[in-house]
Amino acid sequence: MMKEEDLSITERGIEAHIVVAALVATITFAAAITMPGGYKNEQGTAVLIKNAAFAVFVISDAIAMVLSTSALFMHFYWALLGKIGQVEEDIKEYFSDRTTDLTISAIPAMVIAFITGSYAVLAPSLWLAITTCFIGVAFFFFASKAYIAGIRIAGIRIAGIRIILKY
Repeated sequence: MMKEEDLSITERGIEAHIVVAALVATITFAAAITMPGGYKNEQGTAVLIKNAAFAVFVISDAIAMVLSTSALFMHFYWALLGKIGQVEEDIKEYFSDRTTDLTISAIPAMVIAFITGSYAVLAPSLWLAITTCFIGVAFFFFASKAYIAGIRIAGIRIAGIRIILKY
């Protein structure tokens, strides 16, 4: 049985997951609608349609959008199951793990969309485009540091045994 303190932490964590997933979905939707480089007036198609960086932008933006929207859908479905009394701890843990995985996967896709979209638009000024790419890639450096620190702090579980790593 969970303590009341643990329950509130879990509920706050779930609320944070929903907010982050909603923000990623909103940002990626807005990025797709505003389309880097703009549109051709006569045809309504993207100006940068033949640019390789733009293609990567569109694909990574769509991936981030689908992953974050899927996480939101799972949260709502989970809430629906809870409303009709069918949520047990196993189901809560399963949905929480899946939605976390989806949201954590959506964030790097969103960063890749930013990097490639910026590059596609700023390519005429190569130094500015490359500088923006390096700044965007810094996310992966900081994210990996946070991931490693999380493993060190929380330890890892192998076959149900908690292992603490010391560096």
